[in-house]
Amino acid sequence: MIRSQIPFGRKSMLEAYGDILFRAWKAVGPDHKDEIEHRFLQGLIEGAIHASSGAFAASIRRVLGGFISQRTTEGVEKLLFSLAEPVIFRSLQVANSNVRQNALHVLLDMFPLEDPDSTKEAKDTLLDKQFFLLERLLMDDCPDVRLVAVEGCCRILHLFWEIIPSASITKIIMKIFDDMSHDICNEVRLSTLNGVIYLLGNPQSHEILKVLLPRLGHLMLDNVSSVRMALVDLLLLLRDMRNFQFNKVVGLDVLLSTLANDQPLVAQKITKLLMPSYFPSKLPVEEACNRCVTLIKRSPIAGARFCEFSLLGGASINSLMELIRVFISLVLSPVKLNADQIEGLLVAAAYLSRSISIEPCFENALKQLLAGEKVKFLFSAASTARAQSSVLNIVSNLASDAAAGVFEECTGLVTNCSGISDNVERQAQLRSAHKLFQSCDGFNDMFEALTVCLQKTAYRCHIKFGTEAPKNCVSSAKRKKSSSGKMSAKWKHVNRKRRSNFEEDYSIAVGIAWQIRDLLVSVDSRKAVLASQTLESSFLALKIISEASILQCVHCEYMDAYPVLAYTALALHMTLQNISINSTKPNALEQTMDHLLNCIEKVLGAVNSGKSGNSSSVFEQANHKTAIHCGQTHREPQMHASSCSADGKEVWMGQNCKDFCTEQKRLPIKVKMLTAILKSMVDATSMGFLSHYYGRFLKFTSGYVQDVVSALRRRSHDRFQFKEEDLKDIVLCLKSSFTYAAKLVNLVNRDISEASSLASEAFDLVNDLLDLVSSIELYLGSGNAASLVSAAKHWLPDLVLALGYGHILKQTRGEGLDFHASCRMKHEFPLWLLILAKSELLEISKFVSEDGEDTVSEFEEVPVSKKLLGMIVTLSKGNPSVLDAVGVMVLTGSLVGLERKDFGLVLGLLHLVCRKLFREDDREWGDMMLASLQDVYPQIEREMEEQNDEDGRQKLHCAKELLEPVWMHHIYETGRVSMTEE
Repeated sequence: MIRSQIPFGRKSMLEAYGDILFRAWKAVGPDHKDEIEHRFLQGLIEGAIHASSGAFAASIRRVLGGFISQRTTEGVEKLLFSLAEPVIFRSLQVANSNVRQNALHVLLDMFPLEDPDSTKEAKDTLLDKQFFLLERLLMDDCPDVRLVAVEGCCRILHLFWEIIPSASITKIIMKIFDDMSHDICNEVRLSTLNGVIYLLGNPQSHEILKVLLPRLGHLMLDNVSSVRMALVDLLLLLRDMRNFQFNKVVGLDVLLSTLANDQPLVAQKITKLLMPSYFPSKLPVEEACNRCVTLIKRSPIAGARFCEFSLLGGASINSLMELIRVFISLVLSPVKLNADQIEGLLVAAAYLSRSISIEPCFENALKQLLAGEKVKFLFSAASTARAQSSVLNIVSNLASDAAAGVFEECTGLVTNCSGISDNVERQAQLRSAHKLFQSCDGFNDMFEALTVCLQKTAYRCHIKFGTEAPKNCVSSAKRKKSSSGKMSAKWKHVNRKRRSNFEEDYSIAVGIAWQIRDLLVSVDSRKAVLASQTLESSFLALKIISEASILQCVHCEYMDAYPVLAYTALALHMTLQNISINSTKPNALEQTMDHLLNCIEKVLGAVNSGKSGNSSSVFEQANHKTAIHCGQTHREPQMHASSCSADGKEVWMGQNCKDFCTEQKRLPIKVKMLTAILKSMVDATSMGFLSHYYGRFLKFTSGYVQDVVSALRRRSHDRFQFKEEDLKDIVLCLKSSFTYAAKLVNLVNRDISEASSLASEAFDLVNDLLDLVSSIELYLGSGNAASLVSAAKHWLPDLVLALGYGHILKQTRGEGLDFHASCRMKHEFPLWLLILAKSELLEISKFVSEDGEDTVSEFEEVPVSKKLLGMIVTLSKGNPSVLDAVGVMVLTGSLVGLERKDFGLVLGLLHLVCRKLFREDDREWGDMMLASLQDVYPQIEREMEEQNDEDGRQKLHCAKELLEPVWMHHIYETGRVSMTEE
């Protein structure tokens, strides 16, 4: 009964079973005692060593603990030795790491394992053997074994220090400090620190540990936070022990650097460690404050973090209030401090004010401390963005009248905001300014000023690019009155000072767009934005600026995606709150998406028409690309070829060359812009809006991806190269775009019904996405393609499903095969499927002719694409309907190859079907594939009869041999195919 309960028993129950067994063993006679020992306990020990899991082994050891905990009882130690010794030492050296780990646990529980009846020499020999094995397991290949060995050795040293030979102690402890503390496994390094902390509990170890502990100092720079936290725990323990100095283990400079830059939990522990040194509660508060000031002067950032966690570290609120007073006095005093020190004092004061302002009495004391012109002087003394942000945070926490002294400065911050999208410190500064205006009822004035700036840029976009003329701000009668007449006047003063060329104005508009988007993240600031009287004006201004940004992204390098992101985010939240624009329908989000799609079509359509001489839109262009012919990839027009003029002179097509060079420079900007738009579309759709826009979204995404693939292909034939920074930006944006496009496919797959026409658009998009991966690998390298594949893995089932959805829906309605998919294959053969076919052909090496070697060898260097395509094959095989539909697509590709006399392509695709999608002996194809087989097989036979080329005939013969077993089986065995020709 006990044996059956061990796998499921709770810890307390298993320990109770062990106690019952021990008492039974003591009480029964010799016969029953022998049965307990050799028929039960022996099995438990062997089971604890050979258990299939660590949890099961631990449960068995809990039952054994009933005997191990009673080892001082007469006969128990002898029993444990006789049962364990025959198996445990052998098990510690076997090849199976799980067995070694389990055996090590048993040895540690029974240590020291010895025969009480043996001689001292025999006991010493056995003990040396155990220490030898422990040292060996410290260097085990398996990290889990090393982890147990480290903690176990420290426990043994803690418990048995007095009886262990000094030579054995030295060997083990040196391995722990010199080897285990540098182990490649994070858990082993963490176990080393935990073991040393436990070992410090034995005073006998202190003398040697005092010498060795500095060897652990490097772990303060470990890349794992749990290891750093464990080391600080060790230092906290040393701080409270006599004869130990924690700063000799880790230097003060390293501690301060970690305090300044590490995660909050680590910084909080270091603050607690340093509290007695830099803000001691036992000294007078003046002396404690002086020490803290000394810390800030030495390391401003570390000192500020120290103050951030000082209340949690045990400092009293009264002493922290005095500390704030000292900091502010120092900043305002004539004593010369450098900018970093002033920043440290102000950041520290902001942290402290946030900690103590929760108490009303201290809040009032802070307001009195900052009365008069002090806030203005503090802001003037703050010369860095972070220092100014701290001053604003202090005032915001208090909602003090003193804030009026910095309103003018804040207006300059929020309106002179160019270049903030990449500046983290200035972003924090602007958030502090927003918080200040909200706390002092100045948000409406601020937002109105931002709107005026946006309208100015919108007007200049109208003048410069001919976009829609901006509408005026809402009438003054509709506006709320400013909370402060002085404040409103200062806003007007700032706006009057606005000057600048268009590029500067546009840069400011980008900064304002960033602010609006950031304000929409927080609940309170979002409510303030949506309640603003100038909301409609700002929205319409963003609409014009966004249009200019999209249309001019291929011409102006300074165009940015933030206006578009702010525009769509504002439209989404306005729709959520049922806020309309001029009381028109549809809602703001639908208006925005219609507007963006129209702009996008103009951009991509203009780019493509400029290259091809066709004025049709991108969505029409997408269906007229040059398809592969005779195994070649898509062909593009020669942009640098020469032509002859009327007088016979050769004329270089310089304009096309110039356009291409421009495209090379603008492609990163265009990709960022289109990625932002795609993100907005998918985010809105995933929230339940715009499902009726699925078709347009799918077409836009296909057009976007095709445009990128085309640009990459043209680039591969040109001498121009991307800058490394631009290339990183492009790949990062394309990775995001791939994720959003795949998510869009996922959303479409959920909503496709039998009457839906979205399956065709989804099929096109998936082919374009797979072509994008292959193109990036061909033209930008496997490393960049691998980043896209990492994004694709999660969405791959949706992509595979979309490849076959059209065929599945047609079959469900009894309409035969998907005509759209067949047309797509004929007019635009997918690059990814071509690569897969060539890879398959490469496996049949005897058919690689001299003429085809170069073409095939290109695909030897695309391991990422082949890996992705292998994943697609594996997923297809997981569902019979999807496998049938994907198989039809591949067979349709072989028909295309037959029409174009590309028999290598035919052979490669059929080899994929017959050897990868299906096993060689698997003839149970689906109905759709068998219907396609009736087109493919007879066509191969006809081509063999008409073909004069020996190489082509041989490839066709091999293709026929691949299909023949399936063909014959279903003609003569099942009757599911027919030789009747129409």
